[in-house]
Amino acid sequence: MGLARSAFDRRARRHTAGMKKRPSPPPAAMMAAFADAVYRVYDGDSKIELRIGQANPAMAALLARHGVAQGGLVTGENPFGQAQSPEANAAANAALAAAIDSLGLVRLPSDGGSEDNSWNEPGFLVLGGEGDPVDMLARAYRQAAWVRIDEQGRAHLAPCHYWRAGEGPEPCWPPGLFDDETPLPT
Repeated sequence: MGLARSAFDRRARRHTAGMKKRPSPPPAAMMAAFADAVYRVYDGDSKIELRIGQANPAMAALLARHGVAQGGLVTGENPFGQAQSPEANAAANAALAAAIDSLGLVRLPSDGGSEDNSWNEPGFLVLGGEGDPVDMLARAYRQAAWVRIDEQGRAHLAPCHYWRAGEGPEPCWPPGLFDDETPLPT
């Protein structure tokens, strides 16, 4: 029995050794909060409110006015959904604004958060760009997700995938963020 068990164990190890872990999306509770959030874009004196999955004619008109077919909402605040100090958040958003400007993209002020405004993160609507510049910016600023806006002004949640702590290259999700994690030794 010992020999048969060893052969089985070797086959199982060989099978699982070929399997590679993949980066993980944000935790489900975090994505649910983002999906339930209200997102606002400020264009001069007007405010455009967006909700995930709903088309918004005012946003579609804003995109058309700027001659672009897409946009995205991104913030530099609270990387990986982890609360930071107001000073750290302000510095991150200032750096993000400079990064957007260096790409030659148009940005408008925005924010997103809970309906009752108990959670709110300022950021930017980024208009146009080749490829997926907002995805690149969201990842550079360690964001859990960003909001893609299509030509109809419909908002779509775009999760960012990262390795879990200890499973892959940086950047990684902070330890303890997922319910199914075993805490890392300290």
